[in-house]
Amino acid sequence: ANLGATEVTGNVGVQAVRTDQSSTGLVGASGVSGLIKNTKGRKYWEILPSLNLAFRLPSDVIIRLAASKQHIRPRMPDMANNFNYFTDIALGGIISGSGGNPLLKPYAATGVDVNFEKYFGSKGYVALQTFYKHMDRYIASGFTDFDYSGYPPPTNLPPVSDQGILFGQVNTKGGYIYGAELAATLPFDIFSPAMSGFGLTGGAGYTKTKVKDFNGEYTTIPGYSKYVASLTAFYENHGFNVRGSMRYRSKYSGDFSLYSGGLERQNVLPETIYDAQVGYDFPSNSMMHGLSLYLQGQNLTDERSATLPDGAPNDVTFLKYQTYGRRFLAGFTYKFGTSAPALDEAPVVAPPPPAPPPATQTCPDGAVILATDVCPVAVPPPPPPPPPEPERG
Repeated sequence: ANLGATEVTGNVGVQAVRTDQSSTGLVGASGVSGLIKNTKGRKYWEILPSLNLAFRLPSDVIIRLAASKQHIRPRMPDMANNFNYFTDIALGGIISGSGGNPLLKPYAATGVDVNFEKYFGSKGYVALQTFYKHMDRYIASGFTDFDYSGYPPPTNLPPVSDQGILFGQVNTKGGYIYGAELAATLPFDIFSPAMSGFGLTGGAGYTKTKVKDFNGEYTTIPGYSKYVASLTAFYENHGFNVRGSMRYRSKYSGDFSLYSGGLERQNVLPETIYDAQVGYDFPSNSMMHGLSLYLQGQNLTDERSATLPDGAPNDVTFLKYQTYGRRFLAGFTYKFGTSAPALDEAPVVAPPPPAPPPATQTCPDGAVILATDVCPVAVPPPPPPPPPEPERG
């Protein structure tokens, strides 16, 4: 559709997701010998609508709008039907257990994205991307009501009911993620033809997260840095390509896997990594067309990777401090199927023109001879006879 000079495109859709999840595992009850094999799960529907619109303005500007409901499945270990339970006297004689939660539902959010993009022909662009996601459902550690009616009761103390609680990963509500990212690719020849081949590409982003835990207190979502940035300066021309790159991310909280299958929260310190590459691609008129050579240097400053325990009082109480060293690579690639340039055929030489006829001359006697020859000397005619003598009388 068109709104004046603006072209509008888009789509709208809805996804209906039917989930039938179950987990079969071994559970242990206090006072009951051996482990009990049990299967537990749940069934549910989720409706996920989506909308995407693009407004293309005449000045090579595009505005994009997107809205959708999204979900992400939980980790499989968090849904495992493996736990232990007992009668908890401190909680009034109800059953209390800890372990996986086979009733866990996915993360869910409602998101809105608005992007502004400006293109410079087919080579460069600048884009501002903004987003906001409301966390409709989250997963955090805590207690949830749990039906133990399908399990044998603990024998350490008869419970007052088969309804109890389970400590593990549970669904919570409330929170948000929002942020913006500025990205660009700028070949310098859009400013001046003399700078053909030079350019910059990169971006910088800001992200803010806040979500409610089981106790209703706000905390950050693990895995998100507040600031991230990358920048690459490049030159690509006449077969040569040279690049220098930088990547940065600020500190963040991350969940790291343990050998037990669980997660440990650690604070990751900020890091900046520098890389560089130089290469050459043989041109199409070369017998080595298709061959590319390159030399790479990675982590040129030998940046460390360090983490702190969650809640560490300072930035030197390291839980992990690792350096991986600088890395240099040299190699080549070859694209098969590229043909070598054809050899020039020998030029066709035209036959020489026929020799011109020799020059001639016409002699006084009418004979035609070569111009280089001498005409024959003419023989003089014989003298006339003498007149007769007169008669004598």
